[in-house]
Amino acid sequence: MAIPARGYPAGRGSPLYQFLDRSAAELAYVDQLLLTSMRQWVATMRAGRCPCSVLGPVLRGRGLVELLPDLNMAMLLIEREALSQLCFKPPFAAEIGDDEALLLSLHALARAGAQPRVDAVIEQIVKPEARLPLSVAVARIAVAFAR
Repeated sequence: MAIPARGYPAGRGSPLYQFLDRSAAELAYVDQLLLTSMRQWVATMRAGRCPCSVLGPVLRGRGLVELLPDLNMAMLLIEREALSQLCFKPPFAAEIGDDEALLLSLHALARAGAQPRVDAVIEQIVKPEARLPLSVAVARIAVAFAR
């Protein structure tokens, strides 16, 4: 599979294309929750607050509190170890940004069990030392959603 320099998976069958040029309202529940959680994590962190204190109650209310440590780890790795800073829209923005689409496709690939493609995307997102921990966190998030 070819991966362009920007890190977006190429090919017609890529999950990336299911998220580009769409509104957040069109997403499946799992993807809406991930998108909102990622955006909220970034906004909360950049405001100097603890993202777990904001996301914990939301995830607990949806019966997904076990997702919190891995989501926090994944986002921390993306925030601190990214090859380039990813852009996130405000928590309740209607449109999906390109980098958000990339991360949603990463999670979709993980839920589909496409580990080689997950690893290929991760290589384009974070520094080498962060790849394995991010892969583990993304895989655990996929497992949590499968329950």
